[in-house]
Amino acid sequence: MVFEKLVVHLLEKYLSEYIENFDSKKLKIDVWSGNVVLENLYLKPNALADLDLPLTIIVGHLKKLTLQVPWKNLYTHPTKLTIDGLYVLVIPKIEIEYNAKQAEKERHEAKMKEVDKIEQIQKDKEDQKNIKKVEKDNDTFGARLKLQIIQNLELSIHNIHIVYEDRTTKPSHPFAFGITLNYITFQTTNKEWIPTIIKENSPVIHKTTNKEWIPTIIKENSPVIHKLGELNALSIYWNTNVKSNSILQRNEIINNLQTKIAVDNEKVPQDMLYIFRPFNVKAKLIVTMKPRELNFQRPMFYIAIDLGQISLNLNRSQYLDILDLLEFQDHISAKLKYIKYRPKTFDKIRQKWIFACNAIVDEKIRPRRECFKWKNIKTHLENCREYRFIYVQELTGKITDAQKQRAEVLEKKLDVFNLTYIRQRAQLEARKKKEEPKKFLKKFSDLWNKKSSQTDPELDLENLLSAEEKKKLYKSIGYEGEDTSTITYPKDYIDIDLAVRLVMLDFNIWSKIDDSDETSRVITCAALHNTEIAFKRRPATSSILFFASLSSFQVFGITTDLKKAELSNASRPILIRPTNRLTSSNNELNQPKLLQIECETNPLDKDSDYRIKVISQSLEIKYNAPTINKIMECFEQDTRHNLQGVKKAAYTTYTDVKHQSVTLMKNNIEKIKVLDVYIDLQSSYFLLPENGVYYEGCPAICLDMGHLILKQSINADQKDKETMANYIKFQLELKKFQLLYANKNENWQDARQQESTPLHLIKPITLYINLYKCIYTDSIDLPLWKISGQIPAINMRISDMRLFNIVKHMQSLPESKKQSKTNKAETWTRVPSIDITQLTLETIENMAHLKKLLPTVADEGQEIIEKVQ
Repeated sequence: MVFEKLVVHLLEKYLSEYIENFDSKKLKIDVWSGNVVLENLYLKPNALADLDLPLTIIVGHLKKLTLQVPWKNLYTHPTKLTIDGLYVLVIPKIEIEYNAKQAEKERHEAKMKEVDKIEQIQKDKEDQKNIKKVEKDNDTFGARLKLQIIQNLELSIHNIHIVYEDRTTKPSHPFAFGITLNYITFQTTNKEWIPTIIKENSPVIHKTTNKEWIPTIIKENSPVIHKLGELNALSIYWNTNVKSNSILQRNEIINNLQTKIAVDNEKVPQDMLYIFRPFNVKAKLIVTMKPRELNFQRPMFYIAIDLGQISLNLNRSQYLDILDLLEFQDHISAKLKYIKYRPKTFDKIRQKWIFACNAIVDEKIRPRRECFKWKNIKTHLENCREYRFIYVQELTGKITDAQKQRAEVLEKKLDVFNLTYIRQRAQLEARKKKEEPKKFLKKFSDLWNKKSSQTDPELDLENLLSAEEKKKLYKSIGYEGEDTSTITYPKDYIDIDLAVRLVMLDFNIWSKIDDSDETSRVITCAALHNTEIAFKRRPATSSILFFASLSSFQVFGITTDLKKAELSNASRPILIRPTNRLTSSNNELNQPKLLQIECETNPLDKDSDYRIKVISQSLEIKYNAPTINKIMECFEQDTRHNLQGVKKAAYTTYTDVKHQSVTLMKNNIEKIKVLDVYIDLQSSYFLLPENGVYYEGCPAICLDMGHLILKQSINADQKDKETMANYIKFQLELKKFQLLYANKNENWQDARQQESTPLHLIKPITLYINLYKCIYTDSIDLPLWKISGQIPAINMRISDMRLFNIVKHMQSLPESKKQSKTNKAETWTRVPSIDITQLTLETIENMAHLKKLLPTVADEGQEIIEKVQ
């Protein structure tokens, strides 16, 4: 009964809010019967209002939604969800209305999000310092329930097309981009990956067939579950200079969207410019319900994902449309910020000046003046003290509903810095109160009330179920009703085994080669072949293993034969390729991988805490002037774009990741006692031919970047015994870094293999660097790092004739014919928000000395309590 009511409540709550003319009475009848069929549903135009997106739904049509819930056999039979046909057309919302309550709510949420971000950074630092290994199997009710949901859920989605159409950003050049999906399925299979059906409490073996009418068999209560997921023809497109669909009738729009769905990579609709061409994904999931019963021979989750071939494409028109859209979104964001000052009638110049003055005064000038008034200072201090008292009550579990409402009011008045500072002081005070021994009456009160923890999500669901329902659920999911987490995993047991395989990933840039071309052509193509990624986890030792490999990487330039097919690379110059493919006689299967990366924490051999291994083969890199110049022309802007908002968002994301990575690496490096590192990067070289086009025997400058090796040194010298007792030694060696210049018909390949030839401008250089990492991070006498290096010799030779030839060589490189017509962009100095976040945290840590203030915080807290009360 509980599950039926829950499903009805959720469906009625969400569907009635977003669906037009929704019949809730019919829904209840269908849910209780176990078969919900909803057809021809239409989304409300304001369905996205709660998401606060500047979008309006023109057409939102759900053709059919089917939900089959076997209430009588809920714990053994699959629950099937099927969606067939979802077509959505959205356009930008031009008219923006100011809502004071909504704006205040958004400002408060943004402020608290920034406070949470600062606290999360601090929490990450503490977690990295106090990290503990988890060696127990959390075989809880929640974990068992999740496995049962995976076992019984079957999902099928067909014919999805969601499109955004924009005639506002560029009225003379409208564009549309969207996503299409042919189908996605997720179903139970047998070990041969053929779909199966499971029935309840049957003494016999049940049979079904696949589409070839081949019988398939599955046994009851199998400890291993096979799930097959398929994603077919997922694509993302961006059409430029399109005809608008929003002016058509509803049925015409739906039919048009339906015909634009690609079936596979070959059968694609006409006039579709794909950024992601339709690609397929197949995922195989093997779930072991009870690993102990199989003696830990199988991982709990084995996942194999086959991505097939993925093709990315971009042309100049799409690139310019993306820039214009991003700029328009910046304009909308600025408009939302000052919309409350904008009058309804905005025609006269005087009204525009009043609008500008009010915005500047209220946003910049008045806040600065108000903060220095004594009345406001006194009120601010009282607010800080009151919020600190309330937050301590919240941390100790004594807060009331009235205090929660008052805390929200105070949060709207205080800024990010003060909120963070107050909350950190309150956390110290609450921590001290929790550490104090409880009085006898308090202990007796807790024992009498026996209040359960509200933070345990498992208790809520268990309390909702009746005794009979709970018994059936426990039996079906294999949960014993007690904590079995005392049994540990074997140290070598792998509970998660993930493998991802990508056959090919290519990225093509399209542009018109000549002004006379009517259609765009591929000017460059980058291709990755046979990429494999593996991830494994051992829960007993909290160790992970990550492995990635890449077979080949090639970049092709502009074709020399325009009659060839666009996607054929036969007549294209090769800009980048592995040197081991220069000899085609070698068998491709026997060739080494271009790149191999292996990272492991806490290896089983116990020789090291971290193991890092990187091996890379050589690359040949050639400069091709026609290709490079055409790429620069393709990405050259016709007009200036103000993308400060986009840059700020991108920089914020970058610095956020950077700070988290630095914090993680810093703490990990400090804790590492033994680090096993082996990095071997074979020598790659760059060729700069005369006139920017390479041919056999042409004059060329060759920069050989040398062979780089970084490894841990095991054999210590007798003189360094005392040093090596406290340090881990790493050796960095760079061999044969050299620079050559070859005139016409001079063999630079042979000269590159020799130590000294007339072609050498810089003879091969070898560099030795020793790195010492101290194993005692808390020692003040020993430096954390020591670095020493040696360069035996640097030999350079050049004649006046070769110098003149090199200057002539550089001048022969052609430049792009198209001159830049863009105006110089304005440079605004803005402090990114993540820097403010980091600066706020560092300022609080430096000025507060919170740990030293801990004894006095409790005394001050008692005074605050008396004043507030």
